[in-house]
Amino acid sequence: MERINCLQCVHYFNTWEKDRPRGCRKYNFKSMSMPSQLVRNESGMNCQSFEKKAHFKKKDMDLNDPNLW
Repeated sequence: MERINCLQCVHYFNTWEKDRPRGCRKYNFKSMSMPSQLVRNESGMNCQSFEKKAHFKKKDMDLNDPNLW
């Protein structure tokens, strides 16, 4: 199973609460651990609502592309 990186998810947010500094807007909770870890511990499955942020979806640049030169 692939590890989910919450920092790359559109639903992840940071809070100002020192007891619960991380949160998930999709599941509407805050926690001390990463939301994906909490979801996996509770359900036994990877997070089903993970959506990558747009700036992480960039394609790798093909330096062999003649249009670049």
